[in-house]
Amino acid sequence: MGNYRHINFHKIDDEDLLSFIEQRHHAYCKNMLELIIRNFRSAQQQRGQFSKEGNELLSALLELRDEVEALIRKEEETLFPYVRKMLQVKSRIEPYRFLDVNLTESSIRTIHEDHVRVMKVLTRIKKMTNHFSPKEEADEILRLVYAEMSEFDADFSQHLHRELEYLFPRMIELEEDVRKRTRQAAIGKDANWNTD
Repeated sequence: MGNYRHINFHKIDDEDLLSFIEQRHHAYCKNMLELIIRNFRSAQQQRGQFSKEGNELLSALLELRDEVEALIRKEEETLFPYVRKMLQVKSRIEPYRFLDVNLTESSIRTIHEDHVRVMKVLTRIKKMTNHFSPKEEADEILRLVYAEMSEFDADFSQHLHRELEYLFPRMIELEEDVRKRTRQAAIGKDANWNTD
Protein backbone atom coordinates (compact mmCIF):
# COMPACT_ATOMS: atom_id res chain seq x y z
CA MET A 1 0.00 0.00 0.00
CA GLY A 2 2.99 2.29 0.30
CA ASN A 3 2.68 3.03 -3.44
CA TYR A 4 -0.43 5.16 -2.78
CA ARG A 5 0.87 7.23 0.13
CA HIS A 6 2.08 10.04 -2.13
CA ILE A 7 -1.33 10.41 -3.83
CA ASN A 8 -3.47 13.37 -2.81
CA PHE A 9 -6.91 11.76 -3.04
CA HIS A 10 -8.56 15.14 -2.44
CA LYS A 11 -7.48 16.10 -5.96
CA ILE A 12 -8.93 13.02 -7.67
CA ASP A 13 -12.21 13.52 -9.49
CA ASP A 14 -15.30 11.97 -7.84
CA GLU A 15 -15.99 9.51 -10.67
CA ASP A 16 -12.31 8.54 -10.81
CA LEU A 17 -12.27 7.93 -7.06
CA LEU A 18 -15.35 5.69 -7.30
CA SER A 19 -13.74 3.75 -10.16
CA PHE A 20 -10.49 3.42 -8.23
CA ILE A 21 -12.33 1.99 -5.24
CA GLU A 22 -14.36 -0.45 -7.37
CA GLN A 23 -11.71 -1.56 -9.82
CA ARG A 24 -8.71 -1.54 -7.55
CA HIS A 25 -9.80 -2.05 -3.99
CA HIS A 26 -12.98 -4.07 -4.35
CA ALA A 27 -11.43 -6.35 -6.96
CA TYR A 28 -8.33 -6.74 -4.79
CA CYS A 29 -10.37 -7.63 -1.68
CA LYS A 30 -12.44 -10.28 -3.44
CA ASN A 31 -9.45 -11.85 -5.19
CA MET A 32 -7.15 -11.71 -2.17
CA LEU A 33 -9.68 -13.32 0.17
CA GLU A 34 -10.29 -16.14 -2.30
CA LEU A 35 -6.52 -16.64 -2.60
CA ILE A 36 -6.03 -16.65 1.18
CA ILE A 37 -8.82 -19.21 1.67
CA ARG A 38 -7.54 -21.37 -1.18
CA ASN A 39 -3.97 -21.31 0.15
CA PHE A 40 -5.09 -21.99 3.71
CA ARG A 41 -7.10 -25.02 2.60
CA SER A 42 -4.06 -26.22 0.65
CA ALA A 43 -1.87 -25.79 3.75
CA GLN A 44 -4.35 -27.79 5.83
CA GLN A 45 -4.48 -30.58 3.23
CA GLN A 46 -0.69 -30.77 2.97
CA ARG A 47 -0.47 -31.28 6.71
CA GLY A 48 -3.01 -34.07 6.42
CA GLN A 49 -4.82 -32.94 9.53
CA PHE A 50 -7.49 -30.41 10.32
CA SER A 51 -6.88 -29.07 13.81
CA LYS A 52 -9.53 -27.34 15.86
CA GLU A 53 -7.57 -24.07 15.59
CA GLY A 54 -7.24 -24.52 11.82
CA ASN A 55 -10.96 -25.11 11.43
CA GLU A 56 -11.73 -22.04 13.56
CA LEU A 57 -9.39 -19.91 11.46
CA LEU A 58 -10.93 -21.20 8.22
CA SER A 59 -14.39 -20.44 9.59
CA ALA A 60 -13.27 -16.88 10.47
CA LEU A 61 -11.77 -16.41 6.99
CA LEU A 62 -15.01 -17.56 5.37
CA GLU A 63 -16.97 -15.17 7.60
CA LEU A 64 -14.59 -12.35 6.64
CA ARG A 65 -15.08 -13.11 2.94
CA ASP A 66 -18.87 -13.08 3.33
CA GLU A 67 -18.85 -9.78 5.27
CA VAL A 68 -16.52 -8.11 2.75
CA GLU A 69 -18.56 -9.34 -0.23
CA ALA A 70 -21.78 -8.06 1.36
CA LEU A 71 -20.16 -4.68 1.98
CA ILE A 72 -18.88 -4.45 -1.60
CA ARG A 73 -22.29 -5.42 -2.99
CA LYS A 74 -23.97 -2.73 -0.91
CA GLU A 75 -21.55 -0.08 -2.15
CA GLU A 76 -21.53 -1.13 -5.81
CA GLU A 77 -25.23 -1.91 -6.21
CA THR A 78 -26.79 0.78 -4.03
CA LEU A 79 -24.58 3.64 -2.89
CA PHE A 80 -22.24 4.15 -5.85
CA PRO A 81 -25.03 4.17 -8.50
CA TYR A 82 -26.85 6.80 -6.42
CA VAL A 83 -23.69 8.91 -6.23
CA ARG A 84 -23.15 8.56 -9.98
CA LYS A 85 -26.73 9.70 -10.58
CA MET A 86 -26.11 12.76 -8.40
CA LEU A 87 -22.93 13.51 -10.38
CA GLN A 88 -24.96 13.39 -13.61
CA VAL A 89 -27.58 15.70 -12.15
CA LYS A 90 -24.94 18.15 -10.95
CA SER A 91 -23.24 18.23 -14.35
CA ARG A 92 -26.42 19.19 -16.22
CA ILE A 93 -26.54 22.74 -17.50
CA GLU A 94 -30.29 23.08 -17.16
CA PRO A 95 -32.14 22.50 -13.88
CA TYR A 96 -33.28 18.98 -13.23
CA ARG A 97 -35.66 17.73 -10.59
CA PHE A 98 -34.05 15.30 -8.18
CA LEU A 99 -35.26 13.74 -4.96
CA ASP A 100 -34.98 16.24 -2.15
CA VAL A 101 -34.17 13.56 0.38
CA ASN A 102 -31.17 12.90 2.55
CA LEU A 103 -30.07 9.32 1.78
CA THR A 104 -26.30 9.57 1.82
CA GLU A 105 -25.72 10.02 5.54
CA SER A 106 -27.92 7.05 6.49
CA SER A 107 -26.28 4.94 3.76
CA ILE A 108 -22.84 5.91 5.03
CA ARG A 109 -23.89 5.07 8.58
CA THR A 110 -25.01 1.60 7.43
CA ILE A 111 -21.77 1.05 5.50
CA HIS A 112 -19.77 2.22 8.50
CA GLU A 113 -21.55 -0.45 10.57
CA ASP A 114 -20.47 -2.99 7.94
CA HIS A 115 -16.90 -1.70 8.21
CA VAL A 116 -17.03 -2.24 11.97
CA ARG A 117 -18.22 -5.85 11.49
CA VAL A 118 -15.39 -6.55 9.03
CA MET A 119 -12.84 -5.02 11.41
CA LYS A 120 -14.15 -7.16 14.28
CA VAL A 121 -13.60 -10.31 12.23
CA LEU A 122 -10.13 -9.10 11.21
CA THR A 123 -9.30 -8.37 14.85
CA ARG A 124 -10.41 -11.88 15.82
CA ILE A 125 -8.22 -13.34 13.04
CA LYS A 126 -5.26 -11.25 14.25
CA LYS A 127 -5.68 -12.69 17.75
CA MET A 128 -6.01 -16.23 16.40
CA THR A 129 -2.81 -15.84 14.35
CA ASN A 130 -0.77 -13.87 16.91
CA HIS A 131 -0.90 -10.83 14.61
CA PHE A 132 -0.23 -12.91 11.51
CA SER A 133 2.91 -14.48 12.98
CA PRO A 134 3.25 -18.14 11.92
CA LYS A 135 4.75 -20.66 14.33
CA GLU A 136 8.36 -21.75 13.86
CA GLU A 137 7.34 -25.12 12.46
CA ALA A 138 4.94 -23.63 9.88
CA ASP A 139 5.58 -24.69 6.30
CA GLU A 140 5.97 -22.22 3.45
CA ILE A 141 2.37 -22.31 2.24
CA LEU A 142 1.12 -21.45 5.74
CA ARG A 143 3.72 -18.67 5.99
CA LEU A 144 2.40 -17.38 2.66
CA VAL A 145 -1.16 -17.38 4.02
CA TYR A 146 -0.09 -15.36 7.07
CA ALA A 147 1.75 -12.86 4.85
CA GLU A 148 -1.32 -12.54 2.62
CA MET A 149 -3.56 -11.98 5.65
CA SER A 150 -1.23 -9.27 6.94
CA GLU A 151 -1.19 -7.58 3.53
CA PHE A 152 -4.98 -7.76 3.30
CA ASP A 153 -5.34 -6.25 6.77
CA ALA A 154 -3.07 -3.31 5.90
CA ASP A 155 -4.81 -2.73 2.56
CA PHE A 156 -8.29 -2.88 4.05
CA SER A 157 -7.31 -0.37 6.74
CA GLN A 158 -6.06 2.02 4.04
CA HIS A 159 -9.29 1.56 2.11
CA LEU A 160 -11.37 2.42 5.17
CA HIS A 161 -9.25 5.53 5.65
CA ARG A 162 -9.82 6.59 2.01
CA GLU A 163 -13.57 6.12 2.29
CA LEU A 164 -13.85 7.95 5.63
CA GLU A 165 -11.43 10.75 4.75
CA TYR A 166 -12.14 11.37 1.08
CA LEU A 167 -15.17 9.58 -0.35
CA PHE A 168 -17.86 9.90 2.31
CA PRO A 169 -17.41 13.64 3.02
CA ARG A 170 -17.57 14.32 -0.74
CA MET A 171 -20.74 12.27 -1.08
CA ILE A 172 -22.45 14.21 1.71
CA GLU A 173 -21.39 17.52 0.17
CA LEU A 174 -22.51 16.42 -3.30
CA GLU A 175 -25.93 15.35 -2.09
CA GLU A 176 -26.44 18.59 -0.20
CA ASP A 177 -25.45 20.58 -3.29
CA VAL A 178 -27.84 18.61 -5.53
CA ARG A 179 -30.66 18.93 -3.00
CA LYS A 180 -30.06 22.68 -2.69
CA ARG A 181 -30.08 23.12 -6.46
CA THR A 182 -33.21 20.99 -6.74
CA ARG A 183 -34.97 23.24 -4.22
CA GLN A 184 -33.77 26.33 -6.10
CA ALA A 185 -34.96 24.92 -9.43
CA ALA A 186 -38.36 24.17 -7.92
CA ILE A 187 -38.86 27.86 -7.09
CA GLY A 188 -37.25 29.14 -10.28
CA LYS A 189 -33.84 30.15 -8.92
CA ASP A 190 -31.66 28.27 -11.34
CA ALA A 191 -29.27 30.94 -12.62
CA ASN A 192 -26.24 29.39 -10.91
CA TRP A 193 -27.16 25.75 -11.52
CA ASN A 194 -23.87 24.58 -12.99
CA THR A 195 -21.50 27.03 -11.27
CA ASP A 196 -18.87 25.68 -8.91
